[in-house]
Amino acid sequence: MTQLLCENILEVFGLDWKSMLFYVVNFLLLLVAIIFLLYKPVKKMLGKKRESLDEVYAENEKLKAESDARDAEYNKKMEELKLENARIAASAAEAAQAQADAIISEAQEQAKSIVDAAKKESATQREQLKGEYRDSVNTLAVKVVQKLLEREITETDNNELIEQVLSDWEND
Repeated sequence: MTQLLCENILEVFGLDWKSMLFYVVNFLLLLVAIIFLLYKPVKKMLGKKRESLDEVYAENEKLKAESDARDAEYNKKMEELKLENARIAASAAEAAQAQADAIISEAQEQAKSIVDAAKKESATQREQLKGEYRDSVNTLAVKVVQKLLEREITETDNNELIEQVLSDWEND
């Protein structure tokens, strides 16, 4: 019955075993032609694309490794430069401190010499003033004695005489 049914179906479609064989052979030839004409060239093209992508990937990895090496070298040089800058800054600070110390010591020496000169000048002026006061007191005493010897002096006369001598002395 199945055989009968298969034969009926083949007859309905107008197919016989020769036609079926012809179609199967044609299909296989078409499949072989597609494999040789399309599949292999496409596979070959995809292989070349894969190789070029692999080359690009390898080049990318190589460039990345070079970049990492340069980055590490850059960071190393930056650290060296930072250390050098710190050393230069420290030596500049030391030089500035030494210069400041020199300026301070020079200023202290100048201040000391100014103070010493002022002390000497003060002592000289003091001695001059002592001499002047001594002379003034001597002169005043002489004048008082002269006035006293010129007449007899009472207490009121004494006070007037002292006032007069002091006013004469201030006017001179």
